[in-house]
Amino acid sequence: MKNNRLVFTSISLLAAGLLLLSSCASEEGVSFEPQFAEVLDCPQSPIPESQLSLVNFSDYPDDEIINCFNFAVNKIAEVQTDVIMIIYPVGPLLLPPGEVKDNDTHYRGSGFEPVVTADQRDSMASSLESYLEPACGKEAAIFEARQVSRFAELGGGQQVASAGGGSDECAKKRWMVLSIDPDRAGPSKELVTTFFHEVFHTVQARPGPTCNYSGAPDHDDQFWIHEAGASFFSLEMAAELGNLNSDVVWGDHMSFVSDLLANQQFGSELADPGIAEKGAIALRLLADRGQLATSEVMDGSLFQNCGGQPEAFSPQNIQVAKDYWFDYSEVDEGVFRFSDTALTE
Repeated sequence: MKNNRLVFTSISLLAAGLLLLSSCASEEGVSFEPQFAEVLDCPQSPIPESQLSLVNFSDYPDDEIINCFNFAVNKIAEVQTDVIMIIYPVGPLLLPPGEVKDNDTHYRGSGFEPVVTADQRDSMASSLESYLEPACGKEAAIFEARQVSRFAELGGGQQVASAGGGSDECAKKRWMVLSIDPDRAGPSKELVTTFFHEVFHTVQARPGPTCNYSGAPDHDDQFWIHEAGASFFSLEMAAELGNLNSDVVWGDHMSFVSDLLANQQFGSELADPGIAEKGAIALRLLADRGQLATSEVMDGSLFQNCGGQPEAFSPQNIQVAKDYWFDYSEVDEGVFRFSDTALTE
């Protein structure tokens, strides 16, 4: 399988505290508490040329999942990948919380009580194998299919988007795996942002060599920029889904991250933990400075031009993003602004 080695990207999402505000109104002096978007309830959208293959063992209806996938993918200017999505349930979180025990796969995630049946594991494995084999070869397809089914068998919790490697055709193959634990099945606020984050990863970058967006010799900016873009997309999608001014969702997100910074659960460097959440704010800073168009993130074009370095990621802009992404404060209830220094430096 050397020539068809499949590469994958794990996503570290600390989104449990993300609040997706769907509405906030006042009438006759009475203030209403915000409502939170907790379900995948998307408007009907055209079916994209690259349709979704779905293996769904959760209680969420297939048509809701497919409709929200179409809703998201129709934002992308040029979709060059094929996508299969595998959704499976896990039981309660095992205590004390920790990584999956006896994990012999390349996937990583928290350990939950395993609940998928042998038939469900066989089905997800055979579906992924059939999806990958024509483009990636039998050996690689069997390996990846067994990795996914084995992790589900162990009760592994994960939200991940993976990509094929090797041949050009294999590089077009993407698979998204999403575990549904009892809290997320609630329904859950986290599910909404996680879903759109991972869908974006499946269509974010064109097949081929990894883009070196900032031109850094060690490619050290590539990971945070990719993660930042997916979270940026998920927040904007949440705002659109709730028919909101996006500042409402961004304000909540920035409040959440600010609290984690104050509690020293996050550091100020653009690295894990929270690389996606912090990176999204860094991109928002570049947008507020006029150096990044939101539309370029939302339609994927910012990530698809591997032939040249986007101006938004010039060395100067990257340094500003790293130095000032956390330099913001609450200027009104739920309204956050970057400092004058962050906006003009």
